Amino acid sequence: MYAQSHMDNNYPKYKINYLKLKTKQNGGHSNKMQFILFGDVMTGDSVWIHNNKNNIIDFIKKLKKLGDVIILKPNYINFMQFNDIKIKKGNWFYTTQYKTIDFKIKDLHFEIYSAWVYDQIDKNKKYIAIGLDQGCHFAKYFCNDHPDNCIALYVLIDRNFTKKSYEKTFHSETNYEFIKNIVGDDYKKYIIENLTNNVIKELLDKIKESKDNEKYIELLNGLCKGIIRSQYDKIPKMNVKTIIYSDSKTLTPEKLQENINFNDKSDDKIIYYYVVDDSEYLIHGKYANEIYNNICGLIKNTN
Repeated sequence: MYAQSHMDNNYPKYKINYLKLKTKQNGGHSNKMQFILFGDVMTGDSVWIHNNKNNIIDFIKKLKKLGDVIILKPNYINFMQFNDIKIKKGNWFYTTQYKTIDFKIKDLHFEIYSAWVYDQIDKNKKYIAIGLDQGCHFAKYFCNDHPDNCIALYVLIDRNFTKKSYEKTFHSETNYEFIKNIVGDDYKKYIIENLTNNVIKELLDKIKESKDNEKYIELLNGLCKGIIRSQYDKIPKMNVKTIIYSDSKTLTPEKLQENINFNDKSDDKIIYYYVVDDSEYLIHGKYANEIYNNICGLIKNTN
């Protein structure tokens, strides 16, 4: 039986009202709290503001009542804005408008990314991190890297992050054929382990200069995800309280066992919610309020 979220409609309202009173006394939000938002890995920061129908969502507005909100805006995703696809889906929809698109491979290495995030936060405040989809990989590493002030990490749809899933995706004949169809016989330099900064720069130049750049955007999109997922061995466990929402529709016995093993290695620091949701991202759908209420309760119990 899947563990369903249990706070949708029955969350004790007095706790939320108490928290609102406390934050009002502090000038609108807690002056001791900050939220660090890790977007899906190839998704612009607008994903936190509106859904794929351009309807504004209030998730950030409500978080700002509880503390400071830091929306991370890495350069490596900015090349996605050059696509001219009329019907955009997924991370192709939430592009950015920032001009700087240059980046290096090391910018996607967890250690470098973690340091970049740490420079943006208030070192004296407690924090809650929230990771959307594959952004959870960066978020998990950061929280493990800086656990002292971490109240909790919220993972809003967990993603596979194992050697097996990495190799199945990026070292398959299907992937090699995909690369060959774009770059020809010189495809080996586009295999993740062979990538260089020069290759990244060549692709960025083609994206900026070519009218038919969709294929290069799609290739670089995949390469960025591959660089991130190749670091599967850097997060063997969680060192902080972690609340993970997992899609029950994609749950297999193998994935369930991986979750159990991951929690065992993490000394039972993880709470899993198995949910059914058709929205593109959980903050856009029916679980957004439940997640917010869960955060409210956690902060109240922490104070």
